[in-house]
Amino acid sequence: VLSSGINAEYGGMGAKNAALTLGGRFRDGDSEFMVKTGEQSTNFGYYVKGNDQVECAVEFEYVKQMGESITTFGYAVDLPKGLSKFRGSIDTDWSVAGVLEKRFEAFPFAFTLSGLLNHKKKQAKFGIGFTIG
Repeated sequence: VLSSGINAEYGGMGAKNAALTLGGRFRDGDSEFMVKTGEQSTNFGYYVKGNDQVECAVEFEYVKQMGESITTFGYAVDLPKGLSKFRGSIDTDWSVAGVLEKRFEAFPFAFTLSGLLNHKKKQAKFGIGFTIG
């Protein structure tokens, strides 16, 4: 499957804040490639589902105004016997993130632990979540 799109955003006073974005996506079985470019940024992404338990993705983003680029590698591991899922990512800005979600078979809710550590900025954020439904 191949798709593409055009996105125009307008904001503020008139069209001087308008941004035109062009993008495309290609899917082939369990993998997907994405590209999006515009006046402000350019993104490339690749996703692959390894099997029923493992998924991986990589994304590259370049922001023209700031002259910065960042590459992120992400993964998800589904542990069906433990009714758990672990998702994590690491990027070139020295950020490491992880989310552990535990579902309960007898109850309609999930318990979530999350964390984000940025070595470059010396910041750490942690969270606990409870999802009903």
